[in-house]
Amino acid sequence: MRVLALLLFILCAAVPSHAAGFEGPGVSPTVTRAADVLDAQDDAPCVLEGHILEKIPFRKNRYLFGDGSGRVVVEIENDIFGHLTITPRERVRLMGHVNWSRKRSNEVEVDALALID
Repeated sequence: MRVLALLLFILCAAVPSHAAGFEGPGVSPTVTRAADVLDAQDDAPCVLEGHILEKIPFRKNRYLFGDGSGRVVVEIENDIFGHLTITPRERVRLMGHVNWSRKRSNEVEVDALALID
């Protein structure tokens, strides 16, 4: 599992800040700002750059993420962090997709994380 996380990290570090794949009719545009997550469709792809600000108490694997546009809750499983120790000072790129819920505001399920300069 750690090897997989390391490989994913290496791939993410080399990936540009936009998601690859088909772009056109029938496909949700890639969400690139925290503020836009709240109005995005379920499963819309996300590539966010900013800071993980804090762990949300009593919510498993949930963190508050912020960029210049606002803040949003992100779900990051422990294995996504791999060997990295992230503080609110580090700038990160999160790649994942929007999760819609009737009970809460939209969140981002993070599939990959990379440190950026």
